[in-house]
Amino acid sequence: MKPPLRVSVFLDYACPFCYIGSARLLRLEDRYDLRVNWAYIELHPETPPAGQAPGEPGYAPEQLSVIDESLAALAAADALPLVTRSRVPNTRLALRLAEAAKEQGREPFYRLHRTLFHAHFADGRDIGDAHVLRAIVAACDLPDDLPDRAWGVNPALDARFARYRAFAAAAGTRSVPTYVFGPQILIGVQSLETLYDAAQTLTTSAATDP
Repeated sequence: MKPPLRVSVFLDYACPFCYIGSARLLRLEDRYDLRVNWAYIELHPETPPAGQAPGEPGYAPEQLSVIDESLAALAAADALPLVTRSRVPNTRLALRLAEAAKEQGREPFYRLHRTLFHAHFADGRDIGDAHVLRAIVAACDLPDDLPDRAWGVNPALDARFARYRAFAAAAGTRSVPTYVFGPQILIGVQSLETLYDAAQTLTTSAATDP
């Protein structure tokens, strides 16, 4: 039997480092019974519904160039497809959709989780667009009414997002991805080796606790 491993991750589907970080974290499933609490944080809630150009959040062109080169190298190292970003989407609808999909079970949720990342970073689709998201729901074989439940009045969903914000404040993090391995907090995209080390430290500590 694989040892259980519970990890919390703060993320946003518009974050390319979360795209890479999610793929790396899920590789820990080869050694652990991995259970992830995906805690959604809207990184740029001020983004207009139609999205905006990558430079608008405050990056100079030379900074964007360096970031894009770093991202390309990271994605290539993990064999992840990555297209040039033309727009930064508003991810509020995508995040609420993913949170609602958790109620469908582990496998349906992960179909959507992976597809949202792939749609944006590999296919260049606008995951801020409701029509695109409904098409993704259909492709993932999820209930047709899931978007309506996610985007309509939903106090339970609102409460879960409020808990994520409180959790992030308590953990002292304002950036994504952030990984919480018990008392250990890792900020930013991490190497696979670092993730394995954090997992080993956590599971060893749990095994030796009285």
